Amino acid sequence: MNGNEHKGRLSDAQVATFRQDGIVVLESGLADEVLDGITADLERLPQQLLADYREGRVQDAWRAAPNVQAAATFDPILEVLAQLYGATPRPFQTLNFPRGTQQRAHSDSIHFNSEPFGMMCGVWLALEDIGPDQGPLVYYPGSQDLPEMNFEDMGLPPDYAHYRAYEDYIEATIARHGFAPRYGLLKKGQMIVWSANVLHGGAAQRDMSLSRLSQVTHYFFEGCRYWRPGLSKDGRAYFEPQWIPAAVAADSCIA
Repeated sequence: MNGNEHKGRLSDAQVATFRQDGIVVLESGLADEVLDGITADLERLPQQLLADYREGRVQDAWRAAPNVQAAATFDPILEVLAQLYGATPRPFQTLNFPRGTQQRAHSDSIHFNSEPFGMMCGVWLALEDIGPDQGPLVYYPGSQDLPEMNFEDMGLPPDYAHYRAYEDYIEATIARHGFAPRYGLLKKGQMIVWSANVLHGGAAQRDMSLSRLSQVTHYFFEGCRYWRPGLSKDGRAYFEPQWIPAAVAADSCIA
């Protein structure tokens, strides 16, 4: 597919921002019933998943949380991604956070990569207003234009045992290029779309009594091969993602 096949909801200026920065802030269009329903669903998760969530994050809660699934497969969000990439997006992972991660900078492509490169993205959805004291997302505009950086490109064995060295490499790369941080200070219902290669992490959480309720959904695009750099000790570890099926009709989620 080419971009002309996906005429959509974004203005030329919004598309240009995404091309320039690797990231764009948008209104998700999700209704409060879904946004609040995500938080309510998470508090009703099975015991082990609920423990993971309260510890700091839960992966793939969509399996037990209908509103998490509804947000991940919301048609207007899929249409935005299709417009930006000129290909059909398919959600394959959700992450839900009760507070900030304070995670060091990284690119998602070190965890999930594609052939051709760059055909993966993340959508970070604010479930409440996010301010500077809550440990907001921190990202580095322009870093999406860096070359592909897998473990072996850094002189590291392709193994998560070397992830700290990977983070050190990324930190040095940010300093060397002079990338300036920006912060995801969002209103409830807004979302950030970022490309697979943009460097991002979690800012320091200044007030640990505050929540930072948010959901990340990762999407691949059709027509690619998918692989995991951290599991590629004996050649590229290709895999077929478990795609997240649509949960409800899109119009029942619209604000």
